[in-house]
Amino acid sequence: MERDFKECIIRLMQHPIMCKPISELTTGEQEYAYDLLSDLFDFSIEESYTLLDAIQTARIRYALGELSNALGGDPMVILEHFRSALCNLKKGGIDLSLNKWVELVSLRTTD
Repeated sequence: MERDFKECIIRLMQHPIMCKPISELTTGEQEYAYDLLSDLFDFSIEESYTLLDAIQTARIRYALGELSNALGGDPMVILEHFRSALCNLKKGGIDLSLNKWVELVSLRTTD
């Protein structure tokens, strides 16, 4: 596990996942990306959690879900990553409810 947050970010920026789709990464590259993202997720949990942090955490959890799926991981773990990503989006103020959809669509149709 990476101990230094900045070092983790630098390693992620240098990783092929930043320029290639997950499906084009080797298994080793996928596993290393998963480890890096897991470390970054662990580092990102702080007491002074902002709405932006929630959205950033959602991005990490979504990527972990994609990597878990590509690596043939446990379906329950994959599902938990995606559920957590959606939950973090909600915490970050992004409303994915059907009520919000209807509200926005009705605004469009009144124009």
